[in-house]
Amino acid sequence: MELSRLVEYNTWWDTGQVRKALCPGYERKMLEDIFASLDSRAVSILRGPRRTGKSTLMYQAIRRLLRDGVSPESILYFSFDAEEGTIQDLLEFYRNTVLNAPLESRERIFVFLDEVQKCKGWAEQVKRNYDLYPNIKFILSGSVSFNLGAGTTESLAGRVFEFLLLPMTFSEYLELNGEKLPNSDSSLRQYLLAEKRLQPYFSHYLITGGFPEIADEKDRNTIREYVFSSVVRRVVYGDLFQNGQTGDPESMMAILRAISEMPGLLLNYDKLGSDIGRDRRTVSSYIARLENSLVIKTLGNLTGSSLSSSRKHRKAYPISTALTYAFKGYEPSNDELGRTYETAVMNQLNAQYFWRRPRHEIDFITGDKGEIATEVKLSGEGRFHFGKYAEKMKLKKAIVVTMNSFGTGTNNGIKYQKIPAWALCAGAKL
Repeated sequence: MELSRLVEYNTWWDTGQVRKALCPGYERKMLEDIFASLDSRAVSILRGPRRTGKSTLMYQAIRRLLRDGVSPESILYFSFDAEEGTIQDLLEFYRNTVLNAPLESRERIFVFLDEVQKCKGWAEQVKRNYDLYPNIKFILSGSVSFNLGAGTTESLAGRVFEFLLLPMTFSEYLELNGEKLPNSDSSLRQYLLAEKRLQPYFSHYLITGGFPEIADEKDRNTIREYVFSSVVRRVVYGDLFQNGQTGDPESMMAILRAISEMPGLLLNYDKLGSDIGRDRRTVSSYIARLENSLVIKTLGNLTGSSLSSSRKHRKAYPISTALTYAFKGYEPSNDELGRTYETAVMNQLNAQYFWRRPRHEIDFITGDKGEIATEVKLSGEGRFHFGKYAEKMKLKKAIVVTMNSFGTGTNNGIKYQKIPAWALCAGAKL
């Protein structure tokens, strides 16, 4: 490892500040939580899909530390995304060439390690130094789910703060574009008053999918190529094969395409396997790896009042609406647009469950006890199954997400509220 290379990552050792190009002015909401966690010894882990701004968030946290008077040399940043090495060698090099003193000589040292999952044995190395040096605060990022509590990371279980950074929400997108939003606890009425100002942004938000770097990009071909080159290909031909994992990338790409082109796909492993020439077990494994790499999300079919779900029946969504537009390469039909809206709503609600029975289905079930049922229906009209759900579960709120309509309706004795998707995703409360 060369000092000059390390200085490229840590320019504040020389200038006392983070380069502006690495640290844009807009700060995502999660920065407050990340920065608050720096006061604790526990390891802070930031995970999320590629290109959602994890590195930027790290640099912004470093900027705040410097502004708070932390010594520049007490802050170390390193990315394993394009560099090889071990955490142990990195810390020894930092101690010998930058600090010129034992690690414990500093009251506090902040070590930021980007894409740490690419460093073989990272969890054991972090734990070793965590135990040896109580003055070191580790902040880690990665583009995979670390599965804390199992496998290589069980040694860190109970010693971490974990944060999930998804693509920008619509409210963050609006703020990035300089729009003032109603107060966070505002009702739908306040958002409807701002409809002419806020709603026109929604279609472009769906196309760019919340990826910060293309938030203001207008050329559709440029957006599509960005999604494929910076997200899809880097995951399918790179992240999925870390640490010696094997498999067929073309089959994984075919599965990702199927899910992205049909958000809310009810997973049928036998049919998918037949389509791509793989057996059921392989398809199941590939889907798990895609979800672990944070490019898709699967939802469970709620089976009981304890929020348990069936392992056999799951629905899958792309992690961002941009993947749907990128794979399709054309403007979606009304039916396809409805499924794209489903992805946006699923992310906004952070939904984990849906409800499906023969001839009856509800898109999303949320709430601590599954008491909120949400259907996405762009027209605001149709056949809803809130009544059937209420026969089995305690239903407190029924919601229909629409394209533009709002108000209330009744179906089989169940009153529901309608809310435009743009308003829900912007933060309106019902």
